[in-house]
Amino acid sequence: MPCRPRKPACMPFALEFQNNGVFLTFAEVVTDEHLLESDEQLYGHVYPDGLQFQLVDLTEVRDFRASHKTMRYLGEKDREYSQTHGRQVIAVIAPTQGRSNSIVWEVWAQDTSTSDPALVTKLVDNREEAVAWLKENGIEIS
Repeated sequence: MPCRPRKPACMPFALEFQNNGVFLTFAEVVTDEHLLESDEQLYGHVYPDGLQFQLVDLTEVRDFRASHKTMRYLGEKDREYSQTHGRQVIAVIAPTQGRSNSIVWEVWAQDTSTSDPALVTKLVDNREEAVAWLKENGIEIS
């Protein structure tokens, strides 16, 4: 039985691919290994309309054990990918667990050298806020 994106059962993460982006949901305990594996799957996928968005949900995470080194690596990778492949928006739902690590990621992901960055990010507290922010940035999801 495949993992459901809303509640990962097989792994601490699940990806639900769309034509133009991905829903990435984490649960339970998140480690560097889980983040790097999910990132490999995320960027290894072919998006027919290009990778325009990521919605990362940390709501079900009870312990976030990732290092700041990994968060920096992922932030830099997201920024470089967007600069090379086109604009991307990433919303991270991090109400509690993972919020401080998400801030570290966001610092390294942001490109502050331009008024029109290739990557735009936002940390939010819930899915409704994430969906509304993505919509404000031209991404329609259900």
